[in-house]
Amino acid sequence: MYGYLRETDDSTAINYSAYGKFLPGENTGFQLLTIGAKFLRIFRVNPYVLKEPGEDNEEWQQKTKLECMFSCRLLNKCQSVAVARVPQLPDQDSILMTFDDAKLSIVAVNEKERNMQTISLHAFENEYLRDGFTTYFNPPIVRTDPANRCAASLVYGKHIAILPFHENSKRILSYIIPLKQIDPRLDNVADMVFLEGYYEPTILFLYEPLQTTPGRACVRYDTMCIMGVSVNIVDRQFAVVWQTANLPMDCNSLLSIPKPLGGAVVFGSNTIVYLNQAVPPCGIVLNSCYDGFTKFPLKDMKHLKMTLDCSTSVYMEDGRIAVGSREGDLYLLRLVTSSGGATVKSLEFSKVCDTSIAFTLTVCAPGHLFVGSRLGDSQLLEYTLLKVTKESAKKQRLEQQNPSEIELDEDDIELYGGAIEMQQNDDDEQISESLQFRELDRLLNVGPVKSMCFGRPNYMSNDLIDAKRKDPVFDLVTASGHGKNGALCVHQRSMRPEIITSSLLEGAEQLWAVGRKENESHKYLIVSRVRSTLILELGEELVELEEQLFVTNEPTVAAGELLQGALAVQVTSTCIALVTDGQQMQEVHIDSNFPVVQASIVDPYVAVLTQNGRPLLYELAMEPYVHLREVNVNETSFATFSEQISTQLTSVSIYSDASQIMKKNTVDGRDEKPENAAENGHHVAVPKIKKEIPDDDAMLYGEDDDFLYGDAEEDEPMVAAESGESSTRLQNTRKRKRLGHDAIMSSRGGEQSDAIDPTRTYSSITHWLVVAHDNGRITIHSLPDLELVYQIGRFSNVPELLVDMTVEEEEKEKKAKQTAAQEKEKETEKKKDDAKNEEDQVNSEMKKLCEKVVEAQIVGMGINQAHPVLIAIIDEEVVLYEMFASYNPQPGHLGVAFRKLPHLIGLRTSPYVNIDGKRAPFEMEMEHGKRYTLIHPFERISSINNGVMIGGAVPTLLVYGAWGGMQTHQMTIDGSIKAFTPFNNENVLHGFVYMTQQKSELRIARMHPDFDYDMPYPVKKIEVGKTVHNVRYLMNSDIYAVVSSVPKPSNKIWVVMNDDKQEEIHEKDENFVLPAPPKYTLNLFSSQDWAAVPNTEFEFEDMEAVTAMEDVPLKSESRYGGLDTYLALATVNNYGEEVLVRGRIILCEVIEVVPEPGQPTSNRKIKVLYDKEQKGPVTGLCAINGLLLSGMGQKVFIWQFKDNDLMGISFLDMHYYVYQLHSIRTIALALDARESMSLIRFQEENKAMSIASRDDRKCAQAPMASEFLVDGMHIGFLLSDEHGNITLFSYSPEAPESNGGERLTVKAAINIGTNINAFLRVKGHTSLLDSSSPEERENIEQRMNTIFGSLDGSFGYIRPLTEKSYRRLHFLQTFIGSVTPQIAGLHIKGARSSKPSQPIVNGRNARNLIDGDVVEQYLHLSVYDKTDLARRLGVGRYHILDDLMQLRRMAYYY
Repeated sequence: MYGYLRETDDSTAINYSAYGKFLPGENTGFQLLTIGAKFLRIFRVNPYVLKEPGEDNEEWQQKTKLECMFSCRLLNKCQSVAVARVPQLPDQDSILMTFDDAKLSIVAVNEKERNMQTISLHAFENEYLRDGFTTYFNPPIVRTDPANRCAASLVYGKHIAILPFHENSKRILSYIIPLKQIDPRLDNVADMVFLEGYYEPTILFLYEPLQTTPGRACVRYDTMCIMGVSVNIVDRQFAVVWQTANLPMDCNSLLSIPKPLGGAVVFGSNTIVYLNQAVPPCGIVLNSCYDGFTKFPLKDMKHLKMTLDCSTSVYMEDGRIAVGSREGDLYLLRLVTSSGGATVKSLEFSKVCDTSIAFTLTVCAPGHLFVGSRLGDSQLLEYTLLKVTKESAKKQRLEQQNPSEIELDEDDIELYGGAIEMQQNDDDEQISESLQFRELDRLLNVGPVKSMCFGRPNYMSNDLIDAKRKDPVFDLVTASGHGKNGALCVHQRSMRPEIITSSLLEGAEQLWAVGRKENESHKYLIVSRVRSTLILELGEELVELEEQLFVTNEPTVAAGELLQGALAVQVTSTCIALVTDGQQMQEVHIDSNFPVVQASIVDPYVAVLTQNGRPLLYELAMEPYVHLREVNVNETSFATFSEQISTQLTSVSIYSDASQIMKKNTVDGRDEKPENAAENGHHVAVPKIKKEIPDDDAMLYGEDDDFLYGDAEEDEPMVAAESGESSTRLQNTRKRKRLGHDAIMSSRGGEQSDAIDPTRTYSSITHWLVVAHDNGRITIHSLPDLELVYQIGRFSNVPELLVDMTVEEEEKEKKAKQTAAQEKEKETEKKKDDAKNEEDQVNSEMKKLCEKVVEAQIVGMGINQAHPVLIAIIDEEVVLYEMFASYNPQPGHLGVAFRKLPHLIGLRTSPYVNIDGKRAPFEMEMEHGKRYTLIHPFERISSINNGVMIGGAVPTLLVYGAWGGMQTHQMTIDGSIKAFTPFNNENVLHGFVYMTQQKSELRIARMHPDFDYDMPYPVKKIEVGKTVHNVRYLMNSDIYAVVSSVPKPSNKIWVVMNDDKQEEIHEKDENFVLPAPPKYTLNLFSSQDWAAVPNTEFEFEDMEAVTAMEDVPLKSESRYGGLDTYLALATVNNYGEEVLVRGRIILCEVIEVVPEPGQPTSNRKIKVLYDKEQKGPVTGLCAINGLLLSGMGQKVFIWQFKDNDLMGISFLDMHYYVYQLHSIRTIALALDARESMSLIRFQEENKAMSIASRDDRKCAQAPMASEFLVDGMHIGFLLSDEHGNITLFSYSPEAPESNGGERLTVKAAINIGTNINAFLRVKGHTSLLDSSSPEERENIEQRMNTIFGSLDGSFGYIRPLTEKSYRRLHFLQTFIGSVTPQIAGLHIKGARSSKPSQPIVNGRNARNLIDGDVVEQYLHLSVYDKTDLARRLGVGRYHILDDLMQLRRMAYYY
């Protein structure tokens, strides 16, 4: 049994966040770093996002959003994060991350390559440091000194590692000190922080030398202590400088307070204590649960009646601290200072707002707070300070004083200040501060996935329903979140557009919607045919245009718009037509003997390419009348350039740059501003003037002048820029502008961001021509002068980084060309007979085709088109590169570079390699001598702005989302498409039109607006507002059954009196926090409105928990040999220690009733058929061969449902506590809380149930979920556990290690660093499969994918593999680590091996699971690296590509 595991979608939860300057460059500002399990993202705050008119707002509004600037995936879960400036990179912040068990990596974003660069690696994993432990280590905490002098990491909870940052050292050399060496009592460290304001780095430890528990609190309490340790990083010496003992026993975390206050705040579950070496401690108690269990002096704030367990906190400013509680409330803790403001005398604590349940809090730009959550959506909040006078004080003052006296008082304070302040102290205390919060943006989170099921495909248009389709179409519905963040999430793996209308258009090849009316809707639809063009007028219906406005007797090559849609442009084989307001303005005949094969239309230019590879350029001129004027290419520098390189052009496209990234370098290598460039915050640069005014002058006069006199005219000083005086004036003006602009922006959070303001940069949009050559070179030329500003050589190699070719490289390439030509003449035919060689796989003609850049476009994507992406088609693949600003030494060239994005879109459906092992012919053949473009950029479709649609055999939508960067979504449900165009109409607002390849059907469609396509897995989130535990789809009723719960405080305890249970009510005072056991309910949810069906709620008893809910097909008397599906629920009554634990099995069905008026979804009701208490807790349920299998504590029972009653057939004694059951035919998997997994077999003829085999590993971790892995006739068993391992077992009685079948054989174990609680099995996606023989196809169709969802919100799949594919990919996995460096220096084998590491556990065969996350890195290598690696494996690169692409297609279900 071989398998392939891959995580397809990154985690959506956020575990850690930090704020700093992570992106290199002078003007990049500050960013927010978030890490969720293994997914790292860097965001900037963008205050210039335009929100389209909707229900809330009538006009366009500007709002602030978080915009993802960089993202990457780690190989393993990050355990702790800190930020520091290390001496190797003094101009940007580096990220310190710790991993299991004691690894530490320092990484930063590389300036030249814009990828994660590893600066320093430290492994403290040592048998001696473990003290004999193999499990239960303290998590490795990492903290950094606020003054960036060193970092410290806790190693195995027993040692501390110090990383000194010496200024001139090239390396960071760490050393380890045992905690016992610092102080013999220093043990059981709960938390540690660096304190601010000390001469040497000082670490404050929170520790517990003698441990206690709540059960022993009456004997021992006040056990927590703190210890301040000064670290001398030069002499490697430690000194204890501060100790405080007998802190409350519930203290669990520390927060360092910066200068001038200093000290630290200690948070406990019920207490908050402020400690400072210089002043007496002060603290507060938040409830009365702690009465009598602490002697520490605490201020009484018990009226708050709350707890702070699982809380998080962050220091904001001016002695204010934000505290997030586990209920999702945000509190403000204020350190109240004495009159001098340097010492803290008391604490104030108050609730300010509701948020998601916070796991991490980070203060971003001033006035902005980020709330990172694992259980709900993460939020960016804006806060403003409000000072409120308490009502009582107001009334008193107004009664005692008349208004003139009050006025006099204020004057006195202003004049005499502190003298009166002491007397006024009492009044000052009557003014309370509060913060007002407003949500700016939220990052969607679909985790933790507790339960998931398949459901009927919603929003499915009738045109897309195909009876012949073999593959299932379904929605994936998950139960996510917790508490008030509980939700149902509906996921659609592929795009399913809503078809408005569909019509047959035979012979149509391509289409474009052009021309705009006043309301921005389109006027015409141009449909190109083989030899003619059809023009349709758009109104209420599509009507053929009668007037001869466009050219109809020729096929159209391209169409578009100029003057923001006022002019419609049509480019045919021989001419260009301009149409406006129902009349043809101009018809330009193209001066060429060859027909036009490609064109690009971007306001105000039209570029065309003829069949012989000749480019022509036209510019829209407004004088003396509106017309297209040809730019003579022969008179520009382009003519001399094309003569020099003598290549044929394969593609031309125009790019209009609004991102401000594409700037030419001046002679000294700095950026050149376009003359009409608008000023933009930090982007002010005056290259030619060297003289600067002193900074203090600017600070003195800059802002004031700006606010007094407004913006100085920019053009005026430009005239006399030679003299020193005027240059100083110019510089001064610009500085004033910058200060004024910053002052305005600071209120919006933009002052620390490099986001561009589109209203300011609108006038400075630049235009560029992107040209692809047949020798694999891509060049960029400025418009309209066509001057060469950038060239990428050997693009056919598809390297990971694209940079500008230097003059030396050009000369080298010329020489290489000449020598290659000479060698070709002399060459004799010598070829190796190695059939696997790359050369045999690809002959020279095919090689030329593979290296040809078919299409290359730069498209502005993301918010305000701020992310230019180079999209190119080469070797039947779409490759994506993101542009970023980078230093370019060549004067006059663009200061940019391109980094490859980890997305690859294959345009083939058949394999690359034929049966004979040769490269298969191209599928992208030219039809009728023409090839239409496949890259279709669009400005807006539904809620998606600035995206791209890739047409062809595998239609794919590209979205550069603010959530996580580039996302790709396939739209394979309607087969291949040959034409696509955005379409806006009164009836279809911001929709699109596409044409299917198979039937030439024209479909007008739109996207579902309530789905979020920014996410890796398109999702619609339905907030439920309570914890959702389980969700199941009932196919017969087309309804979802949902089990949820809400906490209900209770003061009851159940006791046994005379063999009967009785309630005892324990009276507690009003400030006591009562336990809140969950109260469970069952609801039906309709997919029509995703709301609970009215009057169907089924409530469970108090203290009764629902442990399982399944739809079970059971044998029915009403049907001969048939099965009826019922909804089965298992419950447990847990009344405490004294009462015996019982449970219920409930069987019910959903029946159809007459709906109530005005409530169409109320046509369903729950009918209970069986509901009886069992003799033990019912902990798991499933159906096995028409019978009901139930887990009851340590037993498993099998029942038959007959006459609305359950009749016991057989039972089996198991281990400790069976809590999950999964069946297939007559076998089932039973999960035990302590004893891993067992395989149960039921023989119906003998009514016998037995344990066929079990996992008896002594090192087996506590299991979480299990599922079958089906490969035709073979079956494997998957198990996930609490350490994030996925283990693959097989039942192999003939294998010696299986002990005659008693032991399940471990085939593979892999650690994915995230916990999996839900598996599902689904048929593989075979519609894109083009296999060679029917037998092979049948074998592939019988392999099932097992999908999983994790507690971090990530998704993935496991799929069986053939032995041939496994061996190929296994070798690849072994070698790929030597070619691709892993982020944070994680080793592939070490990071992904099962945890905790064991010396020998079936070690020799536990490798039968391929790690897809590692192997798929092959797809993103350059062609040279791919070929080299494939040669080492003894195969061609196309063989490996075929294997990987087939696995991708099989997993990409509808």
